[in-house]
Amino acid sequence: MVMSDTNEKSTPDEHILINEEDLEPMPGHAPLDVDHVRRVIGAKRIQGMSTPKKIAWALVLVLALAASAYGVYKWRSGSAEVTYSTATVGKGTVTYAIEATGTLEAVRESDLGFKSDDAIIAINVQPGDHVTAGQLLAEQDPATYKTALQQAQNTVHKDQISLKTANLSYQTNLKNFNQQKQLFDAGAISQSELDDAQDALTRSEWEVEVANVNLANDRIKLAQAERDLAGAAILAPFDGIVGAVNGQVGQLSGINTSSSTLLTVMSDELQLSTLVNEADIGKIQVGQAAEFTSSSFANITFRGKVERITPQAQTVSSVQYYPVLISVEDPEGVLLSGMSVSANIIMARQENVLTVPMMAVSYATTYLRNNPSLAPSSGGKAVVVMENGQPVVKAVTLGINDGSNYVVTGGLNEGEAVIVGANQASTSGTTTSTTNRNSTNRNQGGGVGGPPMGGF
Repeated sequence: MVMSDTNEKSTPDEHILINEEDLEPMPGHAPLDVDHVRRVIGAKRIQGMSTPKKIAWALVLVLALAASAYGVYKWRSGSAEVTYSTATVGKGTVTYAIEATGTLEAVRESDLGFKSDDAIIAINVQPGDHVTAGQLLAEQDPATYKTALQQAQNTVHKDQISLKTANLSYQTNLKNFNQQKQLFDAGAISQSELDDAQDALTRSEWEVEVANVNLANDRIKLAQAERDLAGAAILAPFDGIVGAVNGQVGQLSGINTSSSTLLTVMSDELQLSTLVNEADIGKIQVGQAAEFTSSSFANITFRGKVERITPQAQTVSSVQYYPVLISVEDPEGVLLSGMSVSANIIMARQENVLTVPMMAVSYATTYLRNNPSLAPSSGGKAVVVMENGQPVVKAVTLGINDGSNYVVTGGLNEGEAVIVGANQASTSGTTTSTTNRNSTNRNQGGGVGGPPMGGF
């Protein structure tokens, strides 16, 4: 018997031959069960296909299985749980500070050199040597200056004798003039004799004046000779340290030579010269505490205070900065002039206070953006805490921050776990959390933060 599937269109070479034994009823089915007939027809159809068509049917089957597997994967990934990262609310120190960069420099610094051009006969110090005020550091040959000084002293001595002689002559002529005046008044001498006495007195007055002028001029020369002799020796102007030596014995040195500065002496006491951005300079006041670190001593925090604020700005890369001078406390004497440092000028500091990471506040902002119905009615700051394995939004009040942590003034308790981040799990599973026990910044050096809350 010949049968065909009325739901399929067939070409002449696709007729299906079905034998009567193929239609033997299956156990429990009627002899002409429709499902049984369809299965027989399907099997016979595949058997009767050409090889290319069998391959095509196999590809269709593979694609169908792949689509089914992808659907299962999407269903499972859609049910993945969220993994939260948390930090524990604890107590610590929060410092609100203004950041500044600067360079250490000596409080006092003096460049020293010889006044007169002459050869160096001695240099008694080297860079790094500590010196005391008045200590002889270097000298030129003093012989020429000693000779000039002796001559100047002799000239002054001679002038002093000339002045004494002129004064003696003046006294004699004054006495004679007074006698002549009495005789003239008595009619005993003529007018010409009185005039001669007057002229002698006037000449002696001039001689005294000239002697005084000569003595004054030669005393100036004597002082210069003394300075020249003193200039042949360089003395330490104050207690300090030798910063540089720019010459050697035998070299010509003086004010008119290339090595006019032979030595540099700096005070042991240092100060910190910093630049503060114009956006922050209004918050800086003289007397504020400061802390700073140097890359040479990364584990040491040095302290000082603001000593001076220069009102004239300096432009650096089109930004206005104001010089701020900070005193330096260096009890161990390890700092050196010229070191670059990073400083924090302390605006406020709170110790042993409840703190929460700023990341927790940032996460809560994102969380509430996606879940606006959970936002606090007050409209203020919030964090998301883990309670019984579930995220719960809590309103908080915050104080100053140090760039990493806020001071908590209300809304949280010590030990609570605040969420600082979340991730989609790659596979389905239970919710987990990671507690960051070191979330609270306890760095006494503070950090750089935005303007603090609460009126700062």
